[in-house]
Amino acid sequence: MAMATSPDWIGMEDAIARLLPSGGPARNRALLLADLSAYARTVVREARRARVVAPTLEESARALGWLERPVFVCGHHRSGTTLLQQLLDGHPQLLVLPSEGTYFTSFDYAARADPAPRDIDRFIADWIARLVDPNQDPHFKLGRSGPHGNPSLLFAQRLLGWRVALVEARPALATFALLLALVAAFRDVAAPLSAPRLWVEKTPLNERNVQRLSAFSQARFIQLVREPSATLASLLELYRAAGSGEFDPAEHAQTIRRSLQLAQKHVQRFRGRYLIVRYEDLTDHPVQEMERVGAFLGISPDPAMSTPTVVGRAARSNSSFKQGGAGVVERWGYSAALPPQQARLISAFTASVARPLGYHVAQLTVLTRSAIHLRQLPSRALRRTQAWIRRALLPIARRWVGAAGSDHENS
Repeated sequence: MAMATSPDWIGMEDAIARLLPSGGPARNRALLLADLSAYARTVVREARRARVVAPTLEESARALGWLERPVFVCGHHRSGTTLLQQLLDGHPQLLVLPSEGTYFTSFDYAARADPAPRDIDRFIADWIARLVDPNQDPHFKLGRSGPHGNPSLLFAQRLLGWRVALVEARPALATFALLLALVAAFRDVAAPLSAPRLWVEKTPLNERNVQRLSAFSQARFIQLVREPSATLASLLELYRAAGSGEFDPAEHAQTIRRSLQLAQKHVQRFRGRYLIVRYEDLTDHPVQEMERVGAFLGISPDPAMSTPTVVGRAARSNSSFKQGGAGVVERWGYSAALPPQQARLISAFTASVARPLGYHVAQLTVLTRSAIHLRQLPSRALRRTQAWIRRALLPIARRWVGAAGSDHENS
């Protein structure tokens, strides 16, 4: 029987690298994503074919000391969550995932106690693609293949091994075993000499999932908030730059309101475990604000928290308006007032919840505010109905896909 030959990892990575963007959009994004997906799937297949690299009992016990101490960074889109993630990246006592976690959204198919093997493989492949970041430098966050092997392959092997070990060690956290295995495997490959005390994950709007995430008894939460008009303006510019015509300012004004409400609710409910950080304070006084963040997390002061980085490399801002210098904290925002209609929406939906956070949003008359709310009732009811239908149909779809997969595997 002929022995299977190892894939040409260097050649595959070179082909991807030639398609990666350099200071602008990718030249052929469709081909880039197709090559990246094929590469990731090949890595997972080879990891399954090779031996799974399980942690030793000593490694597992040592890792649980920090894996059970997550820091969840959340907040509305365009409120500064990426900036805080980048400022935490270089601290030697933290292990920071360099991409958004989105565990309950992008990976809902695997965020359960007993995901199917194909869902585990899909999760690993999706993360390998994320860690060969197709959008921003630095790409190849796990490193590239060379004489000592393929770091993405080791990552997949370690992730598979860690998941089994963590399910056995902490059955109460089995729903999060894949996420924790991801974090442990990332440390093994990207920062093997590090000794973190906590790990950091950033997902916008995760303030909606705090109850689920509080399964980690030692978890800490940091929510970014921002002046509502600036948040809406940044979202509007993001949609405009992407050429999307689906921007609904009323819907976004309402999600901004909900995010600010949750910030104030959670900081009372999870006293000592929940911190609110204002984007304006973070950009105007980064050193002082990061000292406050460090004290909240119980980590030592470190100058690295003044410089935004991604896997240790200086990072540029994630602003919708302008790209600043790498490794510099800058506040970029809109230079003109919102259109009158959007300004009224922001006032109607956020004025009362923004004021306790120190934001002075213009207050409308009760009559005007009520009229705006009434006009939005039909669309709000439609969105809620659509969300209910999706939630109701999702389990049915999963069972159908599972049955179809089993039939295919048995055929």
